[in-house]
Amino acid sequence: MSALQAVLRNSGDPELIDIAEFGLNAVTGNHKARLTGMLLELGDGSTAAVQRSGSKALALLGEFRTHIETDPRVAACDSNPSTVRVSIRATIGPALAGLQAALQAALPR
Repeated sequence: MSALQAVLRNSGDPELIDIAEFGLNAVTGNHKARLTGMLLELGDGSTAAVQRSGSKALALLGEFRTHIETDPRVAACDSNPSTVRVSIRATIGPALAGLQAALQAALPR
């Protein structure tokens, strides 16, 4: 991402310069920070933690996945015309799906 940031800073495009300025947090729409907090709430994944925060975490994961799939900033980074290859959707998307599946399996029925 840092190599792409350097390219974006020199693009002259205000939106791309914003992405460069704020890095992955700008591209993830603050979902990354919220997810980090939620993972801390889930802690070791104990039954009590999952019962307390699991539904909220699933909702956040769903929002983050939708964001990754639909946000134009993510698309701009993934399809940037420079020689810097970025694969936000291809890397973060499956990781979020895996977290979502694991959490769904851990939720009490």
